Amino acid sequence: MSERLDELAGVARELLGDDGWLVGGAVRDHLLGRRVEDWDVVVAGDPGAAARAYARRTGGSPFPLSERHGAWRVTGSAGVDFTALHGSLPEDLARRDFTANAVAVALADGAVSDPHDGLGDIAARRLRAVGDTVFRDDPLRLLRLPRLAAELEFTVEDGTAALAARDAALAPEAAGERQLAELHRILAVRDPVDALTLCDALGVLRTVLPEVDALHDVDQSGFHHLDVFEHTLHVIDAAADVTAHIGHFFPDAVVATAIEEALAAPLDGMMDVRTGLRWAALFHDIAKPYTRTVLDDGAVKFFGHDRTGVTMAGAILDRLHGSGALHELCAVLVRHHLTLGFMIPERPLDRRAVYRYALATRPYALPSIVLSLGDRLATRGRRTRQRGLRRHLETARELAAGIVALGDVPPRLLAPADRIAAAIGLEPGPALGRLVAALQEEQAAGAVSNEAEAVAFARTFIATNEP
Repeated sequence: MSERLDELAGVARELLGDDGWLVGGAVRDHLLGRRVEDWDVVVAGDPGAAARAYARRTGGSPFPLSERHGAWRVTGSAGVDFTALHGSLPEDLARRDFTANAVAVALADGAVSDPHDGLGDIAARRLRAVGDTVFRDDPLRLLRLPRLAAELEFTVEDGTAALAARDAALAPEAAGERQLAELHRILAVRDPVDALTLCDALGVLRTVLPEVDALHDVDQSGFHHLDVFEHTLHVIDAAADVTAHIGHFFPDAVVATAIEEALAAPLDGMMDVRTGLRWAALFHDIAKPYTRTVLDDGAVKFFGHDRTGVTMAGAILDRLHGSGALHELCAVLVRHHLTLGFMIPERPLDRRAVYRYALATRPYALPSIVLSLGDRLATRGRRTRQRGLRRHLETARELAAGIVALGDVPPRLLAPADRIAAAIGLEPGPALGRLVAALQEEQAAGAVSNEAEAVAFARTFIATNEP
């Protein structure tokens, strides 16, 4: 390990100069063989001056990161954060969260400071709190703990787990956007179910996402083998696997490429659509505890949970200060996570049915198919039959292929709307808007293929649909 530290000190000194100490994740990640993407440096003097000096040397851009804590960041080929040393170096390290993040390497000579045996915990792949007030000092650490455990594949030391359980009620005190960022990273890990399960075990999920915690012990119909909470975790897992192996589930290369491109598209400044889909999976049955109904024959139903779920998901994202794009994605996917299943009896799907689905779920039609498939793969109760799973997969493939073949939704009209309106003597107004929507569907269905047919359809549509 000492050789690895010497190597790290040399790389850091070449990159950063010899002023200050390298701390935190950079030290930890290098020792774990992980790529170091962010460098954290503490300096005894003014971090702003250190950041500006580093920026001049490297051509980066310095800016203040936190006025409260005096932190600065320099962007460039590598992201570097500069913060002021709080007291002595041992005092500074004692303020940190976990021992694995409380190791410092002096840039001047490579000397290692490890007052809490962080190196031993890194070697043991263990997360251990530096002190018993770490979560009270910063409640966001209650979410950072399961996130780091999942990202690093570390275990949580028993005493640290007990501290987190003791202080779990403090987690909502962190700003909503900070909670969102940690939850995003939890959902983005390779196995988000492990991270969410740890959040649940620590009691943190109950305080940060009480709506998700309410899914516990909500029994479902005979088509389900799990309560709503465990089912939700299985859906997240299934959706993650489908998105990681698109070609397996959608063997048509053109369709697979289109789905992959849709998932890889940026959603907002924090995440792509692939990770946003995991948020939608987390929320897809969020309203079931509030819509559960037992019929006279004992059948369990959840009438309207898709529509109510949209409202609940929006309220949660409002609380967490989620982006408008994440709101929209979750609204579309939660609202329509059942729609594909209802289309199975309609197979083979005609172009009109495909168009209506694509229009209802735009601009996330392909991701919505992935969520529906993940939901079905995670549903295996005593009444489930393998043929049902197969038919759902076949319908998903057929629908995805149809959507890819459609192209733009809605399509561009064969002739300008005002020209079509003039040809039939229709004035601008709501009737014209309804006509345009109907014409676009006819074009997508292949029933209208030229301007003359469009005008003829318009004349018939207005005559039969308008007073």
